[in-house]
Amino acid sequence: MFPCLTEPQPGHFLICVHAKPGARNSAFASPLTPQSTQVDLRIAAPPVDGQANAELLRFLDEVVEQGLRELQSDPTRFLEGTSYTRVLAADTEPPLATGDAGDSSGRKAKKKVKGTNSSASRNTSKKTEGGKLSASSPNASNEAFPGRVEVTLLRGGTSREKTVLALFPGARAQLIAILEKASQS
Repeated sequence: MFPCLTEPQPGHFLICVHAKPGARNSAFASPLTPQSTQVDLRIAAPPVDGQANAELLRFLDEVVEQGLRELQSDPTRFLEGTSYTRVLAADTEPPLATGDAGDSSGRKAKKKVKGTNSSASRNTSKKTEGGKLSASSPNASNEAFPGRVEVTLLRGGTSREKTVLALFPGARAQLIAILEKASQS
């Protein structure tokens, strides 16, 4: 679902963008759908001297920051009419194993469970500046990016097909809901 947005690391999201420079105003060219492989954007800048790239980053940053503020102020009303619950369910659902795996898949699952439990026990406390141990919160990405939104261009500086990195303090489903809501208006 929504292959245009991936999360390689917690809080780091890659967005595939198809930019169309030279528009009168920056906006989504088409609504975002669960099958979208790219986010289609019209950019209000000419494709000269990086002006379109700068406007693309400014526009995406503004959309994500405004959406995050609206989401934080009234989450239930904001998420209404978006694919948030379906994306959240798809992201938390384990991938289905296909083929005849037999006993080896059971062992892999046990190793995975063991690995997640041991990593959870390792991350239950942190040393503070005074040297004392303190319990860590379950959402580490919110600690790393407390309310901070940052958008940077990774690939495609001279083409219309671009990859943008967005630092976002929420979940993938929340960022998709923000982009989906903005593309529908």
